[in-house]
Amino acid sequence: MYNLSTKKTSIIFGCLCLFIKGNSQINKQLERSSTNYCLCQNQDTTNSIANENTASYRILDIGMNMALISKTIIIGSCWDFVNEVYKRAGVVNTKKTIFKSKQKGPYAKPNLVKPGDWVYHINKNYNNIEHSAIFVCWKDYEKKLAITLSYAGMNRSVPASYGTYDLSNIFGIFRPNE
Repeated sequence: MYNLSTKKTSIIFGCLCLFIKGNSQINKQLERSSTNYCLCQNQDTTNSIANENTASYRILDIGMNMALISKTIIIGSCWDFVNEVYKRAGVVNTKKTIFKSKQKGPYAKPNLVKPGDWVYHINKNYNNIEHSAIFVCWKDYEKKLAITLSYAGMNRSVPASYGTYDLSNIFGIFRPNE
């Protein structure tokens, strides 16, 4: 059974939402504090996570640990990082498809996404290419700006990080089936 105090820590860290000012500053702040408050706007992230299964907690907790605590490097693509988090959470082979389309759309409605979901989206921050990430929370639901945990890809030797992404073009959503 997954420890409830670990779940609470995962919620606190996972939904800190990381839009304070730049990824490196955010990551340093998260590393220094274990009693931060969720700064996500326009969403009750605690309830969203609480209504999901324990696998969502494990995904957020393992992802945070890999990115910020152990600074695990997964050489490869953004997909490789998210797949490794799901694998370590024990759900890579049991995830269910919530939404699946083509890169050119149609795109998912934002209300379909839950914390811990694996999202495929068009990365408007970087050349409009496809990108895999773990959804954490909405920074601005109306503008479809979200906080995600992801790896930059391109075989870089850096750990994953949290960042703000435009999720108006989500073409895949996968969720642990546990």
